[in-house]
Amino acid sequence: MDRFDRYLFVVFLRYWVVVSGAVLGTFLVLHLLGNSDELGQFQGSKAELAGDLLRWIGFNLPYRWLEFGPFLTLIAGLATVMHLAKRREWTPVLTSGRSAMRAVLPLLLGALLLGMLSMLVREQVQPRFAEARLALEWKLDDQAAWVMKDLSVRSRDDQRLLARSYRPAEGFIEGLEVYAHGSAGEDVLVVADSARWSGDQWDLPQGGRRIVPGQSSVVVDSFRHDELGPADLLRAAIARASPLDLSSAELREVLERDSHHRLAATLLWAWRAAPFSHLVLLLLGIPFVLRFDRRSSMEGLGYGLLLSILYFVAEILLRDLGGRGAVPPVLGGCGALVLFAGVAAVRWTSPGSRRAAG
Repeated sequence: MDRFDRYLFVVFLRYWVVVSGAVLGTFLVLHLLGNSDELGQFQGSKAELAGDLLRWIGFNLPYRWLEFGPFLTLIAGLATVMHLAKRREWTPVLTSGRSAMRAVLPLLLGALLLGMLSMLVREQVQPRFAEARLALEWKLDDQAAWVMKDLSVRSRDDQRLLARSYRPAEGFIEGLEVYAHGSAGEDVLVVADSARWSGDQWDLPQGGRRIVPGQSSVVVDSFRHDELGPADLLRAAIARASPLDLSSAELREVLERDSHHRLAATLLWAWRAAPFSHLVLLLLGIPFVLRFDRRSSMEGLGYGLLLSILYFVAEILLRDLGGRGAVPPVLGGCGALVLFAGVAAVRWTSPGSRRAAG
């Protein structure tokens, strides 16, 4: 990278920081204002409320950035191009014989790096805080500990655990039903009014019954299965309430237990494509603003933002159709990216676009 490349990259990062802080900060403030009534009913001290709000902001920043990250990258990239155009810094670069694609290469590399960062956040950071984030949101919204209702968990060997309610902070289930298999392959039903996790098994403090239909019914005081523990209940709860919190590894785990889970299959393809959405959106938008007159650049900004909105609409629509089984998971997860990547390729290779950029 030469001096101009480094300069362009630094300007882009500055705009990205400003845009991300402004957009995400505004969104979080509006969300808090929209929940002011619930916050006003907070039962703890003001210091506790302030601490919970700071934790809530910390937990939600990565989550919201994953939602809006490609759009923020696009705005930062367009602002960078317009900044240099206003100062007439593109003219000597493009008239020296450097192509438009080569001139904006630092922006494209920056978008690709941000896409890789989003993958790291989704796969490594977000899963670690998903339980704490959801529990804190429940506490702030409902003024109570997080309770999961009507959970169903399936193991790889097709044994199932149903919980009428589960309190993860206590590892406590009310209303337990387990549909399992015995050592001889017979169907087994375990029922109990309550169960508490003791570290390696579910203890049944009020006693439970192990029923083999048509054969026997005996009292039991515990139940154990390696794939029907608290972590599995949590994954099932997140898959139902907030599936976008699941990482690729967790989605594969869901599919291994339920190969017909259409939404998990669609999201798995979507997460594979997601890092490249930063790059594709920037490629879509840059040709609209890499111009030499102020008026056309401002009009191009509007067209670029409109096209990005259409991208998100297509992405949401196809993802929903994939989750419903109306289209194949690969189309639901990657269709919008592939379609708009093709549009970007046409924009960059058309003679009109090259003349506008040059």
